[in-house]
Amino acid sequence: PDITFALPRCSSMSSAAIIGAGSVGSTIASFLIWGGAYEEIIMIDINKERCEGEVMDLQDAGFLTDTQVRMGEYKDASSASIVIITAGAKQRKGETREALLQRNVRILSSIAKSILPVKDDTLVLLVANPVDILTQLFQEISGIPRERVFGSGTFLDTMRLRTELSMRYNIAATHIHTYIVGMHGDLQIPLWGVGNVASVPVEEFFRLTEKDKKAIGDAARDKAYKIISAKGSTYYGIGACVAKLSAGFTQNRHQIYQLSTWHPQYGCYLSWPAVVSKKGVSGIVPVALTVKETEIVKKAAATIRFGVKNALNPKKSKL
Repeated sequence: PDITFALPRCSSMSSAAIIGAGSVGSTIASFLIWGGAYEEIIMIDINKERCEGEVMDLQDAGFLTDTQVRMGEYKDASSASIVIITAGAKQRKGETREALLQRNVRILSSIAKSILPVKDDTLVLLVANPVDILTQLFQEISGIPRERVFGSGTFLDTMRLRTELSMRYNIAATHIHTYIVGMHGDLQIPLWGVGNVASVPVEEFFRLTEKDKKAIGDAARDKAYKIISAKGSTYYGIGACVAKLSAGFTQNRHQIYQLSTWHPQYGCYLSWPAVVSKKGVSGIVPVALTVKETEIVKKAAATIRFGVKNALNPKKSKL
């Protein structure tokens, strides 16, 4: 007999909706396919032709983990397990940061309006820069609970720090436990005092001098600039980080990751170690800071608060 299997799409299937099908969004999708964390990946972009091309290309990789990939509309994101926002305005030549933020506010407002209301358990991950400011802006614009809105923060910076140590001292990066906190960019700082390798303090294990720490921290912070100078953009590292983060949330692993999340002590979103679960951010890690680290984190928090306030009320903000 002639039998045709045309089963309807299951409404409860796990899915990741990626808004922005550029280099970063498409690379994130490829890592998600490889990891097999979701049954379905939905690509969304205002450039329909580019998006369709990326979807067809990604579909050719779907067989690796039987992951379905399709092109979607903004309304499709409302029922996704996680919404990953890579779309954001890039700074134009001669454009001020304030003007750039205003354009990003309009983009985020449009995205929020297009995907709301979302499911009660939908998570939102921001990747576009300045990620700490944009994550808080999206949370305030959308009204989605803080624990369900977070950003990639200094996750990649932290991995770069561990990789730099790994390459210098020949110890696997996955066994080096140290973090970078603050604001992704120039106001980030490595927490040397709380890092460890097999319970031995990082500074002691690697016998780090102040000169060593500065060189390694600067290398982690400035690596993106070197990559962009050489090839125009970065996407493999952030793609891997986002795939790791999103799987940690969706698969309810209760792992600790470095991300941009609400920090009540500083009254803003901040890049900080946090516990993740399928409900979002379950809590932040109470990290002890030195006086110098505290000064930089406070400055980062003030910059983020000002950036958010300036973006929402540009004529009234004063740092």
